[in-house]
Amino acid sequence: MERVSTLSTPDTPTHEVVVRRTRSSNACDACRARKTKCIYEGAVCRTCHVLMISCTQDRPRKRRGPLNQFVAAQRRSPAIENLANVPGLDSSNSVSPVAATAATVVYGIHRLAPLPVIEQIVHSWFEQIHSVAPFLHRRAFLTRLRSTEATQDGTFAALVVSLCAATIASLRRKSSQDYGTLVNPERCWEVIDEMNMHQMPRRHFTLEWCQMKYNLSVSNHLINDAQCFTSMSEAVIGIKYLIHYEMPNMTSASQELLKRLYWLVFAAGCSADLKGFPYVGLLTPQDNISALKPLELSDDELDPSQNPDPYGPWHGNDRSYVPGLNYLSKLFLLWNQSQQESPPSIAGLQHYMNLIKRALDYLPPELIWRGGLSRPPQSNFGTCVQTANLYITQLHIQSNILEQIIHLVGSSVVQETTLSLITDRKSIVEDLLEILYYMPQETLEANGSSLIPKIRDIGTALFDDIRTGGEGQSLSKKASDNLKRLLTKLENLDAQSQFYLEMQPLSAIT
Repeated sequence: MERVSTLSTPDTPTHEVVVRRTRSSNACDACRARKTKCIYEGAVCRTCHVLMISCTQDRPRKRRGPLNQFVAAQRRSPAIENLANVPGLDSSNSVSPVAATAATVVYGIHRLAPLPVIEQIVHSWFEQIHSVAPFLHRRAFLTRLRSTEATQDGTFAALVVSLCAATIASLRRKSSQDYGTLVNPERCWEVIDEMNMHQMPRRHFTLEWCQMKYNLSVSNHLINDAQCFTSMSEAVIGIKYLIHYEMPNMTSASQELLKRLYWLVFAAGCSADLKGFPYVGLLTPQDNISALKPLELSDDELDPSQNPDPYGPWHGNDRSYVPGLNYLSKLFLLWNQSQQESPPSIAGLQHYMNLIKRALDYLPPELIWRGGLSRPPQSNFGTCVQTANLYITQLHIQSNILEQIIHLVGSSVVQETTLSLITDRKSIVEDLLEILYYMPQETLEANGSSLIPKIRDIGTALFDDIRTGGEGQSLSKKASDNLKRLLTKLENLDAQSQFYLEMQPLSAIT
């Protein structure tokens, strides 16, 4: 209804009626806040369409003014506080359930797949992959997943989707059999993009955001090198910020998870450098390595305030997988130190080669490789996955340093004998074949996509020697047989890679 007033001015007769412009009450919240004209174009207005934000025109308007007594009483309820704050993790990004219910729900993992499918993927992560990447607390994570937080907290929803992407990219054979093209890493990336969670935080970084970026870098390893590099670099930036500015304010559980993530990202950067890919360095001379070493805590020890596991027994509740991570960090620290000498020398590289050979001499019994012998009673599937990861990584680093030594020997003025170097390479290949043929297939596949490039690098060096005749006639037949066995195993492990790379994302998940 228009409001009419009679105004008298020197220039306006008293009988003239002036109609005041009425403030539009039909604008959406975004246009109202920006004081712009709200022009409808279908379900959303033009401004929201250009800015790619959610338009509230077709939804009930958010109530303004003081809360009524019922909502105020709910906010004061201890049950609501316990639901909003899961023990053991930072809740700086969490949203109050009452406020989120009243406001528009923007985020949601339902964009990716039905909740039972997502829960199945998440359980696959904790059952098979967690031992080599223990940067999540299972009980707290599943508690938040089964609450309404995954539909209200954008960062946590993106973390769940990124975990699905990393799981599918790592367990390619299992994922192709269980989910087909329903869920794949490219679709996960699109969902996170739809939730507008790729950008760096405007105010401050959070542990969940860094975990999400690490997962995305793992999932994009075989799809897009640029996306992998960008995600890993952003994870490095966020982790450095948290360590130097936010760690004293974090809970003890979050501090330990951050330390674990630090060394996982460090290992990923060293692996990229080993393969000749660019990376943003994480370790700096200012970093206190001893202070950043994570404690060897199980999930129960990491957060003893948690109630008994309501999701059934799990191998990580009373078993810590941090010892394996610390030994993996030790291997990459030695390799990183071996690359600091400029120009490199044969003596220096040989020194670090010997250190790396002895780096795993004092492993816990459950992580020691025993060939075809039975595993110790305290071992489980997770420790077997760690064992394969540790020893194959050790062989890969040895092979890389050996190639550098051979290059220096070949380019030196005085040609030294290469028989001992060829013997070292032969030993590396035979040790690798022993692990590949004695370890169960499921154990090898649980190491994810990082295992394939390591095997390829070692096999490529052996192939070059056979092609150039570097091993001599006496060793060439044995080397050829080893190469055939290596290629056979590699083809078996990488059988699903072509199908995985050809999978196309669905335009929409219904």
